[in-house]
Amino acid sequence: MKSKVVVHKYGGTTLKDPRQLRCCGENICKAYTSGQRPVVIVSAMGRNGDPYATDTFLGLAYAISSSPAPRELDLLMACGELVSATLLTVQLQELGCQAMALTGSQVGIITDDNHGNGEIKAVEIKRIRQVLESGIIPVICGFQGVSAAGELTTLGRGGSDITAVAVAAALKLDSATIYTDVPAIKTADPKLVKDAQPIFQLHYQEILEMAIEGARVIHPRAVERAMADDIRIVITSLANSDTQPTEIGPRHSTGKGEGVIRAITHITEVTQYKFSLEPAKMAVLLDKIAAADIDLDLINLGEIGHSLTVASKDALAMGKILEAEKVSALHREDCSKISLIGLGIRGISRLINRIYKPLMERNIPVYHTSDSYTQIALLVPQEKLGEAVNHLHEVFFGEGSSS
Repeated sequence: MKSKVVVHKYGGTTLKDPRQLRCCGENICKAYTSGQRPVVIVSAMGRNGDPYATDTFLGLAYAISSSPAPRELDLLMACGELVSATLLTVQLQELGCQAMALTGSQVGIITDDNHGNGEIKAVEIKRIRQVLESGIIPVICGFQGVSAAGELTTLGRGGSDITAVAVAAALKLDSATIYTDVPAIKTADPKLVKDAQPIFQLHYQEILEMAIEGARVIHPRAVERAMADDIRIVITSLANSDTQPTEIGPRHSTGKGEGVIRAITHITEVTQYKFSLEPAKMAVLLDKIAAADIDLDLINLGEIGHSLTVASKDALAMGKILEAEKVSALHREDCSKISLIGLGIRGISRLINRIYKPLMERNIPVYHTSDSYTQIALLVPQEKLGEAVNHLHEVFFGEGSSS
């Protein structure tokens, strides 16, 4: 195929109304008329409260049942992407570009049989190539696939990112472009830090850590797949087309050395537990927690005592396990986890002092710290989150600062 095939993924906020649908359509047609052959992946339109958003569909089911079957939930959630793909296709046709809406099943996105969090096992690209070679733009429902048994499955929240990267890899492309409502990834959540700055280049490991630690910019599994297949990810916005995008790729594309804080992320609604327990009983407790499917974080298992955190939504279940095992624990509710992200930051003493000192000067308690090669994490009171993140952002990204 002589024309360059490109993958465009459009997020829900870029598709939320007729005006924005038209903007997406014009961008796709512009690419097509310039000689490119776009393969388009779409998310469900809008966000919670919008009529065709995934959360809106879920609300319909949970209004009827407290525990709807996962298979039926997948069928319901997949409707959002089908609406998006169909309407964007109609818009493209109205603009004079031939297009065809396709479900995940129709383009051969094969998954395991895990409803609600399926994993893509293969992308059979024959149908996509047939559509492209006919001069038609394929508009593919992201977030969904089909199991070997023919059951519709979904890939988990944000799964359209995974679809985009998987399709790009199957087509042997070197990149995929994700269009969202921000022109670039920021150094912190701009809703919390008004002076958050754009980051133009990130290493796979940095964005993976950011995604895991609260930055809702891309699905972690999409990053993992991109890293495995050497697919560069470009994150940009139609609303700010003159602004430089963020490019995610291997080390040679980051332009930064190690030991540099690149971003500050946060997770709210965290509960911390502290208790003492002999090793054999601790092992039993951990088995019970794992069986309840409760994720643990900020774990410290020591001779004197133990501490760990869970998402506050799991605190009730955690409390029942501790009660059943007769474990007396101190717990702190309403905590937040702050993560400072960057490659090669573990063991750099000057960093921990720059983090700790400004918080102590402002009487912001730090309940726990941990570090890894890519992250320094702090547990703080949730009521102090905004103040803590803004002060840390000033330290590492303020005028004249040097990481």
